[in-house]
Amino acid sequence: MATYNTTWKNKVWIGWFLMQVPVALFIDLLEYLWPAWAYEPAGAPLHFFHALKQWYIATYNDPVVQWSPETASGHDSWMGLFLYFELFFLLPTVLYGIYRLVLQRRGTSGADELLFLVYALEVAFTTFVCIYNTSYLDDALYPAELKRELQVQLYGPWFVIPTIGAIDMATRILGRIRAADAVLEARKSQ
Repeated sequence: MATYNTTWKNKVWIGWFLMQVPVALFIDLLEYLWPAWAYEPAGAPLHFFHALKQWYIATYNDPVVQWSPETASGHDSWMGLFLYFELFFLLPTVLYGIYRLVLQRRGTSGADELLFLVYALEVAFTTFVCIYNTSYLDDALYPAELKRELQVQLYGPWFVIPTIGAIDMATRILGRIRAADAVLEARKSQ
């Protein structure tokens, strides 16, 4: 089946995937993938990422980034599930996308497009849950302007970009379906 090899959209996907690797490995999953000695002490190999995450927490008091099984209060137990999604679906999909688009330089097949569509929808959906959740944060700890900043500036791009990616992949898949339908119609008319 045909692939989309030279589209500029693949370059955007490559950029997104390359950005996702350090975010997943060294920010979101830092405490879950790496031993504490690798990131906590000053001078540790991953301390920069730990310090960056601590700065973000101190600046925005983002409860999603602060979440851990120990701090879960019941209403936010979905966050653990989202971390499992990130570790077992999102990260492998990102690594496959880099392999396929960067190393193989083969573009996308129909199966790739379906995988990337599901990936994009999952990222957009889980981010939307986080955006929605910020509306219910305690007003005393999270003034309206901080909630807006979390929703629009920090979470917003993580919702909008994957949504656009989902539209891109859905459009590619629809193009394949239309091409297959045209072939079937041509066969019927012979």
